[in-house]
Amino acid sequence: MRVLFIRHAKALPRDEWIGSDLARPLSEDGIKKAKEFFSKLPKIYTIDMILSSKAKRAIQTADILKEFYPNVKYFETARLNPGATPIEIEMLIERFHCYENIALIGHEPDFTLAISHLSGCEMMHIRIKKASVVCLEGEEYFALSSILYPKLLRNLH
Repeated sequence: MRVLFIRHAKALPRDEWIGSDLARPLSEDGIKKAKEFFSKLPKIYTIDMILSSKAKRAIQTADILKEFYPNVKYFETARLNPGATPIEIEMLIERFHCYENIALIGHEPDFTLAISHLSGCEMMHIRIKKASVVCLEGEEYFALSSILYPKLLRNLH
């Protein structure tokens, strides 16, 4: 099984947003950079199922990703909302284990904690940039297989 952890794209700054944090949308720059980066992902990864946080910025990120994976299945869940625990994320992965390739769209620091937990490296300190992809592969135990971020693929056509 392959699990892609995709941090939502760049959102409007918290200090510029009035209202619920769950309703905070992506910025224009975040949308543009996510489209450019995600257009290259089908050359690298297969995705069968996208699971998204219910936060607007995560849903918008998922919508952009779905543009490049038109046949993908999609599900929104509060289990990926900000504050998700590693155990909640592990249970979600188990629930969708019937899919070989899943993408989770959510938040930091939740994803770093979950990746550390799932890979058995509780002291792992990785920095997941906005709209970046961290790939874990395995069945019962997961191994970190790649980290991709938008600037890395800038010149890939």
